[in-house]
Amino acid sequence: MGVFVKMETFTKFVEYFRKVPLAFLVAIATILGLILFLPEEIVKTLAVDAFRKEYRIWIGPAFLLAVAFLVARLYMYLIQEYSRKRQLKSMQKELHQLTPGEKGYLLPYIQEQKNTIYVGPEDGIMNGLVAKGIICRVSDHGTLTEGFPFNLESWARAYLAKNPNLLEGHSGEPMTPVKKLSGPW
Repeated sequence: MGVFVKMETFTKFVEYFRKVPLAFLVAIATILGLILFLPEEIVKTLAVDAFRKEYRIWIGPAFLLAVAFLVARLYMYLIQEYSRKRQLKSMQKELHQLTPGEKGYLLPYIQEQKNTIYVGPEDGIMNGLVAKGIICRVSDHGTLTEGFPFNLESWARAYLAKNPNLLEGHSGEPMTPVKKLSGPW
């Protein structure tokens, strides 16, 4: 039971440290490091020599703990950044494999600089683009005549703006339910 209580306390302590802002953690590690490693004459000038002598047994472990959390945060940041870039590359790859119909739906966003396009909630092409994470439905409020609003995701807009050739060979266009019903006849 005693080990469990100690482990629970340690877990709460670690969780608390995870919530400490990064800038504050850097400040703590820097100050503790300076107190520990500055030459004696500078420590006396700063008037922290008595503090260093009295609390050295706690300052060292606290410094190591702060540095360990900084290293862990850096590691987690690098892992998340690597994962984010890998995911973005995978999503960009989807833009290289669009069908002609999907290209036709994306064209107004790039060529006409449209922010929002309205289509019916049953539109298969638009729902396919949503499923791929290229388009997002920005509101559940729409009408049966005008449709629902859909926006191009910012990463897709940026990539397609740099690579407009990906939309070559397009066919079709997004249409509101009324436009679909009126047809070309």
